[in-house]
Amino acid sequence: MDEAGDAATAPLFVVMTAYPEVRTAVASLKAGAYDYINKPFDLEDLRELIRRAVETHLLRREVAWRRAQSKSAGADQLRGATAAFLDMLETTYKVAAAGKIPVLIRGESGVGKEKIAHTVHQRSTRAAGPWVTLNCASLPEGLLESELFGHERGAFTDAKHSKRGLLELADGGTLFLDEIGDLAPSLQPKLLRVLETQNFRRLGGQNEISVDVRFVAATHRDLRAMTQDGSFREDLYFRLNVAAIDIPPLRERQQDILTLARHFLEKVAPEIGIDVPRMARAVPPLLLAYRWPGNIRELRNVMERAAILSGGGIIEVRHLPQELHEEALPVTTAWPTDPAAIRPLGEVEAEYIGHVLYLCGGNKTQAASLLGMTRATLRSKLADQIPGDR
Repeated sequence: MDEAGDAATAPLFVVMTAYPEVRTAVASLKAGAYDYINKPFDLEDLRELIRRAVETHLLRREVAWRRAQSKSAGADQLRGATAAFLDMLETTYKVAAAGKIPVLIRGESGVGKEKIAHTVHQRSTRAAGPWVTLNCASLPEGLLESELFGHERGAFTDAKHSKRGLLELADGGTLFLDEIGDLAPSLQPKLLRVLETQNFRRLGGQNEISVDVRFVAATHRDLRAMTQDGSFREDLYFRLNVAAIDIPPLRERQQDILTLARHFLEKVAPEIGIDVPRMARAVPPLLLAYRWPGNIRELRNVMERAAILSGGGIIEVRHLPQELHEEALPVTTAWPTDPAAIRPLGEVEAEYIGHVLYLCGGNKTQAASLLGMTRATLRSKLADQIPGDR
């Protein structure tokens, strides 16, 4: 375990002394003590000291865990070679290096917005700091406010102890606000104030707390349109939208579909104790022809399911969900019944090769593999159809 992990799991020490001298206290703290208490003491003071020590220990463990999660996640699914993906990745790297300016990540559900947010954190100067996440759609308004800002003892009925919020936990690092479009209107001005001043108050608190946090938000909603109907504050939108990253949907990254599919198979196989399955020749065309409304998340689920059903053997068409069969783009037309409508075989072959090339985003090596021929054979056929195409 690294130094941060060791510090998170190490026990906390409290010095109890009958000599209330300043130098004794200073020496104790320098030696690594969490705090000290003078004898004689009130039992209630001891209980409060122990409670604070336990809270600090738990917070350190959580920060260490989140840092470990941040290091292990992020680049795992950042795989692709299409121009749209590479352009987005270049923007991500530039934005990550741009100090602590807020970032707004936009994209459909399942495209990997949290992965890109992780990358922004990991590529920034805050990579060694905490990575803290909050899904704005996952909690009721009251709980969300307490989770974000924390609360003081007695702030509400069940607040028996004070609690630090995620803003304090993210101090020195990055706070990722997922589904920011679902943030309650009453919380939007409070978040705007923190973005602008880096100061806030806990629920029920009177003291201003200062933090150093970079905000990264993500949404699948059209926030610009939401500002027009009044459901999202325009000033908050402009403050978050200082640096925007737009993630392309998977249907615009056809060349990456098979790369990601094989990656998911390689990842899930050891987790379920099987050999990495191979795909039957009829499977890739279906994967390429499907529009993937659920994007990368849906592709991962489909491949994990297929791997389980294949048992480590060959993934057949029957191992794929029915919607892939129903919604895949047609790759051939119906056979003609009128002899006069019959076309030359070379013409039909050329049309089919062209369609497979389209599905592969022009990648001839990938197309040749799907067609069951060598790249040289494919190039030869293309040269016959389009003179000069070598």
